[in-house]
Amino acid sequence: MVVAVTKFDERHCHKWALLLRERRLKLDRILTALAAEDLDVAKRLFSEVFYGVSAGDRSDPGMAGSLLYHMAMVTKMETETNLLINEFHACLPDVDEELRFYGDFLSDAAALTKATVPLKFNTSKVVANGSLSAEEKIRLFTSLKEKTKTLEKTLSAGNPNVVGRLESLFLDWSQHIAEMRLRQEYETIKGFLFMAELAKSIGVPRLKAFMNNVQDKFGEETVRIALDVTLKVGMRREKLQSIMLSDHFINYTMSVAKLDGRMLFLNCPIFGSHQYMTAHLGVSDEVSALFCTYFCYAHAKAMLNTVLPFTFTLWQPKRIATHGECEFYLKLAHSPTAQPANFVPLVLSWNVTRKCNLKCPHCYINATTQELQNELSTEEAKSLMDQIAEVSRPLLILSGGEPLLRTDIFELVRYGAGKGFKMGLGSNGTLIDGKVAKGLKEAGITTVSVSLDSSIPEKHDEFRNMKGSWEKAVGAIKALKENNVLVQVNTTVTQQNYGEIDDIMTLAESLGVENFHLFFLVPTGRGVKIADISPAKYEHMIWTVFAKAAKRKLNVRPSCAPQFMRIAKDVGLDMRQWIRGCIAGLYYCRVYPNGDITPCPYLPVKLGNIREKAFKEIWFNSEVFKTMRNFDALKGKCGVCEHRSICGGCRARAYGLSSDFIDYCGDLHEPGELNGDYLAEDPWCVYQPKASSQ
Repeated sequence: MVVAVTKFDERHCHKWALLLRERRLKLDRILTALAAEDLDVAKRLFSEVFYGVSAGDRSDPGMAGSLLYHMAMVTKMETETNLLINEFHACLPDVDEELRFYGDFLSDAAALTKATVPLKFNTSKVVANGSLSAEEKIRLFTSLKEKTKTLEKTLSAGNPNVVGRLESLFLDWSQHIAEMRLRQEYETIKGFLFMAELAKSIGVPRLKAFMNNVQDKFGEETVRIALDVTLKVGMRREKLQSIMLSDHFINYTMSVAKLDGRMLFLNCPIFGSHQYMTAHLGVSDEVSALFCTYFCYAHAKAMLNTVLPFTFTLWQPKRIATHGECEFYLKLAHSPTAQPANFVPLVLSWNVTRKCNLKCPHCYINATTQELQNELSTEEAKSLMDQIAEVSRPLLILSGGEPLLRTDIFELVRYGAGKGFKMGLGSNGTLIDGKVAKGLKEAGITTVSVSLDSSIPEKHDEFRNMKGSWEKAVGAIKALKENNVLVQVNTTVTQQNYGEIDDIMTLAESLGVENFHLFFLVPTGRGVKIADISPAKYEHMIWTVFAKAAKRKLNVRPSCAPQFMRIAKDVGLDMRQWIRGCIAGLYYCRVYPNGDITPCPYLPVKLGNIREKAFKEIWFNSEVFKTMRNFDALKGKCGVCEHRSICGGCRARAYGLSSDFIDYCGDLHEPGELNGDYLAEDPWCVYQPKASSQ
């Protein structure tokens, strides 16, 4: 007969202890490696223990990820209880029952950790002390992080005195993780008992109705607090998902071909706790499943909305309370009125006007101080969005020119948000102050990209041909941040700023920017007049930026440089955050101010106009689009490259550099009058495919 070590279900409720045990084994391997003077192995394992590792089923968020997860879960359980208290003006139940269950969980924790981590558990401390504020969580985490960074430097230097300090640091992290897990369980038990009492006094139907009404508010609030702490301690937004899933056993699949994904949870700490109390108190299964049915779904939806750049629709076909496992299914850019298709726009860039208040030398659209005479009217613009919704619900980026020069820009943002699009804006920043930033947020903007071409004000101003434009751009970033708008900095690499990209990244980071996109010149518009960097520098820049990004808070992505996918794969980066290198014609296209459709802003090939054909017809029936979706049609070394499915080469650069002449007037080319070959190999790629060398 096997005697259970724990009172609560170990698989559901105690993965935290299992992770500590696994990390303890890695710590022993670090000590063995140090004794053998194998510094490389010791450094790798150190990183895995404290910072985490992504390895499929064996993924581990590390000490840092676990602590952040349990901090967030405390907030999640507190928020549930507070919502119920505020709504029904009720009092918490008697704590005697609460402490009985809490004592059972505490004995579990002691039993599971005594053999590996000598932790100290203090019931009264956890019960008596209130939960940490966001500021206190940040201070605690930052202190541990600084200790870890200091010891990491000592380890890298090969200092023999590191062994004792390693043990101490491991124990320090473990103790705080355990205390936060205990606090989380305390809040879980308290919330369950309160919910059970409410079910008796007001009835389950009324409780269900309330939880259904506030579930979105619950999800958004809990994820907002978790994100705030995560960003302030120096972790990136895209790490939030892996952090928030760290105490679960998960099967996760994502299909790029189908643009969908499934996330199957095989355990749930909250449900495991509810299940234990339900069995002892005789509470109905219906009550114990309420959190699972309403709040967990809302939390998952809000978390995915925070980390995914694209729109999505989320379903929950299985709930752990009723099926024994919990499953979420999501479809990217799903539109209820659209026909199923493998290729739909995830991102759509729309030059809403050609008018601009600057005269930048690299402008692909050759923007002017005057708008085009035939730019789409407000009603035509809304009709365009209606047409797009018949294909997908993309991230719709309003660009220019300078989009804020359109007098109806807030109306367009509001209309697009109402259609279920994620709304973005690409701006030079000179027209954004506090009032404009607030207006954009209220209209429904999700993200705004602001261009910065130098960390030195005078150099940026010279490049943008406007004195004071750097100061206004920086002011715009600050105003947007103050209004809780996600900000992205766009920088175009030129010979003039090649040596200061690192400084620009530092500036962006100091301003609290999360996303940094590095654009590479494509010979179109006025960009044909600028001397580009060499292909070798182009490749080197991508490698350098990725290497530096690993040590920064910034989420870095090269644009108009699809080779970054090959390089990211070679350096072992997490590829799940990206779809493909070149997505033009596959998951992306551009709308010109007059309604013309092109594969991307830098590939000026007109495929149709929405005044003459429906967007759906152009997207699905254009021969150019069909050809771009056929990877076998690629020519030269791109056609035989083993990376073509994840890279594809830059189709715009292939077109521009395979022609003897390309316009810089900003006009578009008819398909029957093409000057270049958009299927040719990317002339700026230095990689030699394996197939071509055989």
